[in-house]
Amino acid sequence: MENEILRIVADILERSPEELHLDQTFEELEIDSILFIRMVVQCETTLSIQFEDEMLLMSRFPVLGDFVHYVEQRGKDRGDAG
Repeated sequence: MENEILRIVADILERSPEELHLDQTFEELEIDSILFIRMVVQCETTLSIQFEDEMLLMSRFPVLGDFVHYVEQRGKDRGDAG
């Protein structure tokens, strides 16, 4: 699932997934609040997950890897519930 999430982020940033590294901050990737919300919506739509309201803040994800890990966990939780 990590590769799929990175493809979503790369598509939104108009970069290749190979340019992304899990230890990069959103600031380093030049992700602003609008791009962040686009990432959230695309992940929710593509992966059939839903972000918890309190996780809709960029500050909850110090680095890209934290975002990826959260999305992966939401996907696992969805799988367990289904």
